[in-house]
Amino acid sequence: MENLNKLRRFYHLKHVERATSVLNRKESSAEHSWSTLILADYFLSIMKDKKIDRLKVYELLMYHDVVEIEAGDVPIHHEEERKNKKAIEKEAMKKLKEEFPEAMKEKVWDLFVEFEERETKEAKFAKAIDRIDSLIHELDYKKDWKGWTEEMVERFHGPDIKEVPLLEEAFNKLLKHCNQEGYFNQSK
Repeated sequence: MENLNKLRRFYHLKHVERATSVLNRKESSAEHSWSTLILADYFLSIMKDKKIDRLKVYELLMYHDVVEIEAGDVPIHHEEERKNKKAIEKEAMKKLKEEFPEAMKEKVWDLFVEFEERETKEAKFAKAIDRIDSLIHELDYKKDWKGWTEEMVERFHGPDIKEVPLLEEAFNKLLKHCNQEGYFNQSK
């Protein structure tokens, strides 16, 4: 029972609110993690590079926001709050790691480090999926785009997405769509 109780710590990701909307509430980080898995599965299915480790991508995305249980979510456009994000999240993950079942401690830590360092093609792909997911999600919530410009989206999301050509192509189509449909430069 002790390990089952420790596993419940992961369930706290359901309580972490993101800046993105879902109906009349905010999306949880757990919901975001789920949608990144769906999005990754789609893009991996149509990707020409079949040498990417699908399971590794799924694991990276499944655990990528677990650190937010302790550190909270900091939206990408909150630049001032993001200045110490890496150090805060590293300490938060060290603390969380000790609360997880023994069989998972090192695995979750290693996935956290791999995702943050983005040195593997799986981590680059997972990070690009993380970035584009919020944009695709927010297509249903045009009002949330108020104050956003194409340049902001390019600056905040573009560098990670452009690491993966297939996702860069989708990103460019998304930007074009958002321009045509009036998502950008809405008055506040």
